[in-house]
Amino acid sequence: MNNLPGPRQPLPATGAPHGAPGLWTTPIRGRVAVAALGWVLVYIAGAVVVVLLGMLAVREWGSGRPPAAPLALTVLAGTAVAALAAVRTHLLRRRRLRWADLGLRRPDRSPLHLLWQIPAVMGTGMVASMFVLIPLAPAGATGDDAASEALGDLVSGGPAYVMLGLATVAVLVPVVEEIVFRGIVLPALRARYRAAVGITLAGGVFAAVHFVPPALPYLLVVGISLCAMAEWYRSIVPGIVLHGVNNAIVFTGVVAGAGAL
Repeated sequence: MNNLPGPRQPLPATGAPHGAPGLWTTPIRGRVAVAALGWVLVYIAGAVVVVLLGMLAVREWGSGRPPAAPLALTVLAGTAVAALAAVRTHLLRRRRLRWADLGLRRPDRSPLHLLWQIPAVMGTGMVASMFVLIPLAPAGATGDDAASEALGDLVSGGPAYVMLGLATVAVLVPVVEEIVFRGIVLPALRARYRAAVGITLAGGVFAAVHFVPPALPYLLVVGISLCAMAEWYRSIVPGIVLHGVNNAIVFTGVVAGAGAL
């Protein structure tokens, strides 16, 4: 991954120095990062509109509402692929960049560190959640959210959709989210702020955009940890692995809770 072929050289994104401290060398910052994120949102919104139009067409033809499982899988996979298409079209091709410029490169440190980092990050996230959510439990706080409902819809489709859903949430989604949040958002913030501030802000953005208030403490810990790992490894690849393991465990818990195992 470190030496991807490409005859063209990257175009500088701004007049700022090339590369953020502690990160892989990247020209992604400022208006370029904002524009790329804007296109990602546009493409995701377009994918959602396509799904909604498809649902309306199915109803118009008298077939009723589409089954929940294929609908949930289409939304999850469709929005992820749309985000990748936006990055490929409006960032990499337009700026003559490579995937390595987004952090998809060989890590500078041994990936064996993941053997302790994965349980450490997930354990810390669970402890943070307990400290924040247990005092709120008497007030009626619950763990139900739209994300769990979407995963539950996948489970309702049977074993085939369970396997496709697992591949989506444990492989496709982590790749896309790490490219967006650690490959674009983090370098853009690190170009303006010191490590502690930039990493915390990028982790906070990651947690906030999931729109799952009960999981916010956990997501914040994971988001900040993934940002710190991106700088430590100088690569987003180990973060993709941690992210995938985390999502796989969550998905398996949903499947087990639904009695599909």
